[in-house]
Amino acid sequence: MTMKKALSASAGSPSGGMVYGAISRALHWFMALLVIGLLLAIQIKGELPKGDLKYQLVEWHKQAGLLVLVLVWWRLGARVVNTTPSIDPPSSVWARRSAMLVHALFYLMMIIIPLLGIVFSQAKGKDVDFLGWRVPELLNEDDGLPYALVLKTAHEWLGTAMMYLIGLHIASALFHHWIRRDNTLARMLGYQKEPRNDPRSMIDQP
Repeated sequence: MTMKKALSASAGSPSGGMVYGAISRALHWFMALLVIGLLLAIQIKGELPKGDLKYQLVEWHKQAGLLVLVLVWWRLGARVVNTTPSIDPPSSVWARRSAMLVHALFYLMMIIIPLLGIVFSQAKGKDVDFLGWRVPELLNEDDGLPYALVLKTAHEWLGTAMMYLIGLHIASALFHHWIRRDNTLARMLGYQKEPRNDPRSMIDQP
């Protein structure tokens, strides 16, 4: 099976293009839980005294972040190869563009935040391992140490921004499902929702 066929199979729409494929849905929800979990882990770590639990949370945070960095490329490939299931009833042009912007920011953050984590760790002279595999050195300690604090601050700031973006994404999905009453959320839950004939379905949000 070629890579294009594999990506197509992972995100294909089995129900007339109205829902995402099973693998695509599973990957979406798995990565959503992974991202939320790693963000929560680092928040909890900040409240803990030094000890094994704090160290374990940091290590889990790192491994989860690197896994996100690996999986996001599969999701990007599937998004390029496949057609996104249509929203019914259709959203306005500005709503579609807003949604595209939010999704683009998600993908950028899922790439940039883990990369910043790698380089600021390496800038402090720490090796970065992923599931027992040594991540290639992107920045050595001699060159990177003066920038370590800036890189760490950027990593943390973007992590905070990601939390707000997740909140916006969840609020938007619920708005579409319960107020606009279209199939935005249903597409990722795997069922076809019948839109109601309700004036509120004409309200547009990203």
